[in-house]
Amino acid sequence: MKRDDRRHSPEANAQNWATPPYHRQGLRRVEQLVRCAPLSRGDGPAREFGLADEPLDWSALALPPVGGAEISGDEFLARTHTDALLVMRGEQIVFERYLDDFTPATRHIVMSISKSFCGMLAGCLVEAALIDLASPTSRYVPELAGGSFGGATVQQLLDMTAAPHYDMAYLNPDAEVHAGDRAAGWRPRRPDDVAGTRRFLAGLRGAGVHGAGFQYCSGTTDVLAWVLERAAGLDYRELMTRHIWSRIGAEADAFITVDEFGAPYACAGMGMRLRDLARFGRLVLDRGYRDGQAVIPASWIEHTRRGGQFDTSEEPDAARHGTYKNQWWVPADDHGSFYGVGIFGQYLWLDPVADVLVAKFSAEDAPVPDNSYEIRALSAIARAAAHPAIVPQET
Repeated sequence: MKRDDRRHSPEANAQNWATPPYHRQGLRRVEQLVRCAPLSRGDGPAREFGLADEPLDWSALALPPVGGAEISGDEFLARTHTDALLVMRGEQIVFERYLDDFTPATRHIVMSISKSFCGMLAGCLVEAALIDLASPTSRYVPELAGGSFGGATVQQLLDMTAAPHYDMAYLNPDAEVHAGDRAAGWRPRRPDDVAGTRRFLAGLRGAGVHGAGFQYCSGTTDVLAWVLERAAGLDYRELMTRHIWSRIGAEADAFITVDEFGAPYACAGMGMRLRDLARFGRLVLDRGYRDGQAVIPASWIEHTRRGGQFDTSEEPDAARHGTYKNQWWVPADDHGSFYGVGIFGQYLWLDPVADVLVAKFSAEDAPVPDNSYEIRALSAIARAAAHPAIVPQET
């Protein structure tokens, strides 16, 4: 299957960059189109990765069937409109590919993988005794009292078991998910829109029973980021830089989109190089340690890997019988895998048994494509990388 060439895609601008087909350019040009703030890599050396003596034999890869027939690795890249993909086993890169004019130095927005960064940052603040997971959100952000999120606990925010009145239907332009984008400066505003992410969140009214079930909601992560700021007394960007980004050995600064008041879009706004996304993934696979120093608490990562309380099967981003914990998806497979995922096909897949990660940037046709297939494909890639001589089995 021939892959679209991004060089011939329509020109993206500040109004259309997150809308197909303009997103083919827009997802890699966010810093030119939306208000952004840097996340500093710090002053230390970049974490170096080696190249594997036994690389993944990509040409021999056979991935789960589509229409009854297995597909090749190249067909997978084409079908999923991949911009870049990297596979690591331990400290070694076993496969890396950049397509069209995408390069290792190009930064790409990771969309809702940003949530998984936020979840790990929360663990750092819990370890520092700055956050009480059982406390209501309104304890830290009084502005939310009486609104959709005020009665939810911090742990309920982390696990997406808060129950705000919030429609996440990407194909419904009147849904709250689009209103949140407009408040954050991602899309053109309507005359009656609220300006600013936090004014938007504070103005939401109505909620179900918090803690009664799973409800995936981007606004929930932005509330969590607000709570982390108030609990620590520092700007979210400073917290992310201080606790995570400056400590992973990144080779370049990352960015996060911000509204006109400087509030970050923590649910989706981070962007980075592919190898730096892999560095974050490697840190998490290493139980939060880098060079013998704890960056993220190992107990928090273990807590995350155990998964959540509720089945997430009805959510397009989820695996069958999977759960959600601390802003990560947990598919409950036999390798203890867990992953972050963002719309249009951004993935960070972590397989602890195989000691393999897969990092992927894409510009798929639909905001939420057939993720159930991609989850199986990424699992197969990870298993093939760990055991090159074995044909990967569908999970």
